[in-house]
Amino acid sequence: MRLLLLSDIHANPWALEAIERQVGRVDGVLFAGDAVNYGPEPGAVLDWLLERRAVGVRGNHDQAVAFGTDPQATPAKAALARKLANWAREQLSSGQVAYLRSLPLHLIWEALGLRVELVHATPHDPLYDYRLRPETDETLLAELCAGSKAPLLLVGHTHLPLLRQAGKLRVVNPGSAGQPLDGDPRAAYALLEGEALQLRRVEYDRTPLFRALQRLPLTPVEQEALYRIYWQAQL
Repeated sequence: MRLLLLSDIHANPWALEAIERQVGRVDGVLFAGDAVNYGPEPGAVLDWLLERRAVGVRGNHDQAVAFGTDPQATPAKAALARKLANWAREQLSSGQVAYLRSLPLHLIWEALGLRVELVHATPHDPLYDYRLRPETDETLLAELCAGSKAPLLLVGHTHLPLLRQAGKLRVVNPGSAGQPLDGDPRAAYALLEGEALQLRRVEYDRTPLFRALQRLPLTPVEQEALYRIYWQAQL
């Protein structure tokens, strides 16, 4: 079985197109949340996920757009996150909002003997916990993953690619497809082929993304702050 693992697309369909071109045929798409917010095309990303029957969970930005809550983004991004969540909600159809609301906070996906647990942040705090990072020490890693109910745990939220082992549990964060924050602007994803799990990147032309970002209802200062996030920012 060949599975595409994604997280944190953030309304960037150009990144998805590049990933799909590189990966080719897959048997399924597993998605660890945050389809929307920050980026300019939330509806296009939701349509992409629906068309490919992606199995996914709700992230903090999906939660904010769907239910009008504070996404509780990191301080450097908090004001932009709140403002653009309100804008994103206005761009979606009632059906697309209903889809976001229908996404669970946690799920177990199973097929052909493969079992994967999906959650956006951590099993203990599915929406807002930023502690599951590449540099997290083994003690905290074990604590954050305690009680996991599958051999593979798929997470997102930090926008930082991660592949770790916690006892018998494999933990993967594919990184952010649409808004990487690790200093590498290429779209990030993971590919699971049988037992083999790889973190991957793909370059793409970001010109259409930046042109679309200019249409967002932001002040010049806010626009500059958003550009910095997409240009290899580490926030």
